[in-house]
Amino acid sequence: MIADSRKAQAKLPLGELAKPISGVAAFLVAMTALILTFARGRLPINRHLIAAAFSLNGLVAMLLLLSHRKIQRRITTALERNPQSIWLVPFTALLLYLVYAVGTSSFNTLGFFKIVAYALLPTVLLSKVRETKQRLAWQDLLAILALWLPLDFRWMHDVWVWPRHSLAYSMNSLLATVLAVLLFVCVRRLEGVGYHCDLGKADIWIGIRNFLLFAPIAIAIGLVTGFIAISNRQLPFWELPLSALGIFLLIGLPEELLFRGIVQNFLEKTIGRADVSLVIASVIFGASHLNNGPRPDWRYFLLASLAGLFYGNAYQRTRGLVAPAIVHTLVDAVWRAFFR
Repeated sequence: MIADSRKAQAKLPLGELAKPISGVAAFLVAMTALILTFARGRLPINRHLIAAAFSLNGLVAMLLLLSHRKIQRRITTALERNPQSIWLVPFTALLLYLVYAVGTSSFNTLGFFKIVAYALLPTVLLSKVRETKQRLAWQDLLAILALWLPLDFRWMHDVWVWPRHSLAYSMNSLLATVLAVLLFVCVRRLEGVGYHCDLGKADIWIGIRNFLLFAPIAIAIGLVTGFIAISNRQLPFWELPLSALGIFLLIGLPEELLFRGIVQNFLEKTIGRADVSLVIASVIFGASHLNNGPRPDWRYFLLASLAGLFYGNAYQRTRGLVAPAIVHTLVDAVWRAFFR
C-alpha cells in the first residue's frame, strides 16, 4: 500500500512540469546567445558549432531538469514500473555524443567505445541494487569509481576533440553529473543526496559563512607555503560573474554531488558518525587533487582537504548541495580572480 501510494503521488500531470521546462528553455536560449556572441570572430557559425551547441545544451538541460524533485520522482516511478527503461540512460549519453561527433566531423572509434563504456558500466552496476538499502554496497563503490576515475585521470579527454579539446572538460563534467543523479537518485534511490534547485536564505548564508571562515585560513596557508601568490591581473567587470556561473555548474555542483551528496552521504549511512564521515570525505576530496598539477603537491592536498571540511559542513547543515556548491564556487572564483 505504501509503495502504491508513493507511485500515485509521483504521477504528475504534464502541466505541472511546464514551469521547470520553460525555465530551462529560457536559460538555454540565453546561454546559446552567449556562446554565439563569444564565438563570433573565433569560430564560424556552421554545422560544427551547431552540433556542439546542441549536445552541450542537451546535457545542461538534463542537468537543470534533474534538479527538480517532481522530475526526479517521475523518473523514479517510470523505472519502478519498467526497470528496462534504465537503458535509456546510456542510450541518451551515446545519442548526444553521436550528434556532437558526427556534426563536428570528429567521430573516432576509441572515443565511441569510451563513451559507451563510461555510461554503461555504472548503469549495469546500479541496475542490480535498486532496493532501498542505504548502506554502501560494493556495486556503489565500483559505480562511484567508474564515474570519477576516468575524468580524474583525463581518460575521457580525447572523446570531445572539437574545437581543439576546449569543450572536453565541460562535456565530461556535465555528463558525469547527469549520470550520477540519474543512477544514484533515480535508480539507486539514495536518500539525502540533496541535488535539488530549492534555494533558501539558509543556503546562501551558510555558504557565505563557510567561505568567510575558510578564506583567511586558506589564503594564509597558501601564501606562507608559496602555493599561491597575489595576482596583478585586471579582469573585465563581466568576467568574474560569468566565471562564477561556469564554476558553479561545471565544478561546484559536480564535485559536491560526488564528494558530499554521494560519498559523504554514504559514509554517514554506513559508519553512523557524521563527524568521522566528514573527515574521511574531506581527505578523499583532498587526495583527488593530487594529480591536478604536473606532480603531486602536498600543499594542494592540504588546502583541498581543509576546504572539504567547510564544504562538508555546509552540506551537513542544509542537507543539500546548493550551500556547499556556493562555498566551492566562491573559493575557486576568488582564487582565479585574485591569486595565481
